[in-house]
Amino acid sequence: MKQRWGNFSWIIVGIGAVLCCGCTGSDVGERVPPSLVEVVQAGGSSLFSIDFEQYRTPDEDLPIGVFDSGIGGLTVLNEILTIDRFNNLNHEPGSDGRADFENESFIYLGDQANMPYGNYPSEGKTAFLKELVLKDAVFVLGNRYWVSGSSASPRRDKPPVKAIVIACNTATSYGLEDIYDALEQWGIPIYTV
Repeated sequence: MKQRWGNFSWIIVGIGAVLCCGCTGSDVGERVPPSLVEVVQAGGSSLFSIDFEQYRTPDEDLPIGVFDSGIGGLTVLNEILTIDRFNNLNHEPGSDGRADFENESFIYLGDQANMPYGNYPSEGKTAFLKELVLKDAVFVLGNRYWVSGSSASPRRDKPPVKAIVIACNTATSYGLEDIYDALEQWGIPIYTV
């Protein structure tokens, strides 16, 4: 009798192994999580959200969003703030002694928690890098922010932006096309450079 149950248990183990091995393929009902672009589009995340209604009508008084993986992009922002290559009155080329963006306001994000972005490609983490760049864009486009690391909840009064400047070479190289695609999918008509 012992012998019969021993063979029977091996048959059960064999069937179980075949069933388990057959269920590991991605074509057997495995759920693929939605992309960040889809999550933002659906509005189902309190962390990654954009108020799309704020972008339905252009507003020239909105600030320009600038982001980098750290504080190095502040040099880019400083250049934007001080550049004088056009006449502010007639918009023709040539310096007029006034900064070209003197009447603009800016929002700056330095993602110091994940800096430097330049290390991610060499570590084989380009998908993570692209996700970080999209998250930076969502932050700049959205209205949510924390006043400090100890804040109990975020504030939701940050204005939207009328343009995005990526002040990071790595983020531009690896994420600019993804940002263009996301903006198109979200229907947000803003400039991104």
